[in-house]
Amino acid sequence: MSSKTFDLIIFDMDGTLLDSMTCLADWLHRAVKDHCPASVTPATITSAFGPTEKQIITQFVPKDLVQLCLNAYYDLYEREHDRVFVYPGIDKLLEAVRNQGVPMALCTGKSRRAVEISLNRLGWRSHFQTVITGDDTTRFKPDPEGLNLILGQIPAARKRTIFIGDSPADTEAARNAGVISGRAEWGLHVPKIIVQSDYGFTTTQAVIGLLSGTIT
Repeated sequence: MSSKTFDLIIFDMDGTLLDSMTCLADWLHRAVKDHCPASVTPATITSAFGPTEKQIITQFVPKDLVQLCLNAYYDLYEREHDRVFVYPGIDKLLEAVRNQGVPMALCTGKSRRAVEISLNRLGWRSHFQTVITGDDTTRFKPDPEGLNLILGQIPAARKRTIFIGDSPADTEAARNAGVISGRAEWGLHVPKIIVQSDYGFTTTQAVIGLLSGTIT
């Protein structure tokens, strides 16, 4: 067996590495609530997750107010970032991958500005060789565009690349890109399984086990 199980590990961000979904919905809702119908709630916002924050906001407020609301969202994101928590075991997982010499990348639908805030706050910038955000693509998951961009930048065999995410869109994106899919099931907001992934991980330790060859 090769000392490296994978050539490349790609992670989703929110709901996979970070327990942040409730915060994101709250911040987006607070940013738009004075400019949209009262029927729009944090749950409404959550149902729109997938594209960038600007694209989400565009669904709820008039065009001329989008930038105003987006600025309000980023202000909340930065001021209240301490509400975002790293899932237990994630730092140990990232360290284990790094120790194996396997390159890591990040593929997320959120904006680059928000991603940069989080990477800087968490000290994670050096972990990821490539970061693809929703600002870098024209189509969002389950379209494989983001994964394909990463694979165009990091030499890795698709059959030895795994994309780990929490949503059905992540699993479908992996399938559409021809890479291995891993479902992060350790979060509090994991949707009902409607698309079967290649691997399901109930804990971060299970990912480490796969990397070490103790889980097949």
